[in-house]
Amino acid sequence: MAKSENIKKLLEDGLEALKKNKNERAIECFDRVIAVESDNTMAWNNKGVALRKLGKIEDAINCYNKALSIDSDLSRALLNKARALKMQKKFDLALFTYEDILELHPEHREATEESERVRNLLSRQVQLTQVEVSVNEKESEERKLFQERNEELMEFLEESRKSISDSVEKIEEIFTSGIKEEALEHRDRILNALISFNEQLLNRIRNINDEFVTLDFEEEMRELIDKWNAFKDAKIEELKNLNKISR
Repeated sequence: MAKSENIKKLLEDGLEALKKNKNERAIECFDRVIAVESDNTMAWNNKGVALRKLGKIEDAINCYNKALSIDSDLSRALLNKARALKMQKKFDLALFTYEDILELHPEHREATEESERVRNLLSRQVQLTQVEVSVNEKESEERKLFQERNEELMEFLEESRKSISDSVEKIEEIFTSGIKEEALEHRDRILNALISFNEQLLNRIRNINDEFVTLDFEEEMRELIDKWNAFKDAKIEELKNLNKISR
């Protein structure tokens, strides 16, 4: 196998492992790429993502910085770095990093939305100090609230995953029984419902985020959101495959 083909295969394997939350396996793949191409920014950036998922935030930031030392305009590495900085409660540095992205790409949706959340968070923290409430005391209170909201959201998503899986399985049963037209009609309804549900979920998380002053709830829930997105994408792919089979 040619060197370029081997690198491509390792990157694909690493990204697939990352998608399935097999983070140690993903790191192995990206390290093998880096051993051959030390300036491969995709490998450095995604190794950082895998490390972040394992809770190794400082190591993840080092990987993003390495990618950025090779290509300073790499917006995805900048975005990942900003998110990691938020997890370390370094909100000022995170904001500076978001601003770097927006200088490069003024219309960058994620950087625009997330930087606004950080500004709101910093503003609420200033208000705390003005009323002489300890940030540490507030954070302790919010950790309890976070636990409650986290459990509520996990339970909600677990119920949703079960309902969606049952619906997809039922559609596949209808399809394999030969009633293809009815199955495809159900499929289109479920696809639309999945997309709508995803938008509602993100809005719900953003609304919960407004309850917090010292924590970025959406960032704290990043792993849960990643897992939901992997599940959602897999189910959408299953439903789309019905259309290929029907041809």
